[in-house]
Amino acid sequence: MDFIVILAARQLESPPWAIMMPLAQAFGFIINLLFNLAYSISPAGSLGVAIVLMTLIFRLLIMPLGLKSQKAMMKMRELKPELDKIKEKYGNSKDPEIMRKSQKEQTALMAKHGANPLTGCLPMLIQMPLFFGLNIVMRQASVHVASLRGFYYDLAYRLLQIPGLVSTYYQPTGPLERLAFETVEYREPIVPAEMIQGDYIRRIGEWLQAEGLWGYDLPLDQVIANLRAGVAHFSADVFMIGLPEDLGRVLSRFTADDWAYLYNYIPAEYLPEIQGMVNHITGVERFMGISMVESIELWSIGMVLPILTGISMFISSWLMQQRTYDPNANEQAVMMQRMMLFVMPIMMAVFTVNLVAAVGVFWVTGQIFQIIQDLILLKKSGTPIRLPFSKASPEVVDVVPAKKKKK
Repeated sequence: MDFIVILAARQLESPPWAIMMPLAQAFGFIINLLFNLAYSISPAGSLGVAIVLMTLIFRLLIMPLGLKSQKAMMKMRELKPELDKIKEKYGNSKDPEIMRKSQKEQTALMAKHGANPLTGCLPMLIQMPLFFGLNIVMRQASVHVASLRGFYYDLAYRLLQIPGLVSTYYQPTGPLERLAFETVEYREPIVPAEMIQGDYIRRIGEWLQAEGLWGYDLPLDQVIANLRAGVAHFSADVFMIGLPEDLGRVLSRFTADDWAYLYNYIPAEYLPEIQGMVNHITGVERFMGISMVESIELWSIGMVLPILTGISMFISSWLMQQRTYDPNANEQAVMMQRMMLFVMPIMMAVFTVNLVAAVGVFWVTGQIFQIIQDLILLKKSGTPIRLPFSKASPEVVDVVPAKKKKK
């Protein structure tokens, strides 16, 4: 065959989230294992199922920490009257020595009863890096998830065998090349750092020669020299002859409109096979009709995830307030709690919109798990569950119950 494929690739600097890459690679490894498990049962939606499984495993792993955090928060609720007595004892004095004594007594009381006001933040702090790591992985799922990368490699390799999709010139003139150029230009798929290094260029030359894709009667060393010269000629953009894995990275960013455009240029004898491969990958990446590797668009079916995020966050925050309920709280504290019931869910819903849909699935699944765990713990502890914004008469909690007299 007498053709080559030209891909346009930006010379990307080290990304600002490079520090997250080790976490992203670990995520990719775990998701790939779970993806293979889900795919072996049913290919449809297997990427989303892998995200759900990973979330459940993560929640089970941090459950001991979560239970400890919840119990510590409930203990703080019980200790509130005693802590208030200590504060009242020392008054509102600004004297450093008096403030130090007050803080020391409060700390001693909390240590005695195993309470810590900071433990409630630990589960959330642990999750935040996971949000960003998962977002990186799923934006480039075809890079980090080996099985998905294989699907795109096979698709790219097959497209390279179809006459007329690529040109034999150093310009993106074929329909596949034009789409690849626009995709890199406007959607910036990940580009391997070694793309502008010598070993990678040699690999390209060897692959072109082995596949018979180089359309000129030149020796391999001359082909490599020409490629190096072409790369060195550009600064902001690099025109590069790509390997199938590079084209696969670009194909993973194609939209439904891109594929519809490309189908018009694929000969009829190849079209059913290519459509079948694309539909298979699309089915794998979609979960409940939502693509796990794309950002959520307004007025799309994906908006159900931010809505569910807000609802689940509201319920979770409401249950959290049951653990810290203080009937003697002043009006300002009550208003603050009520405001947080709305602020946090809205913030998390907006936050989810700016990330890939897989993060929304991760969050909603985790919150459902958390809600069930909270309900069980509250029921087991005998803590009454009040409706949101309901008022209750003040009550006094006996922190240290009187010991039963021995008969």
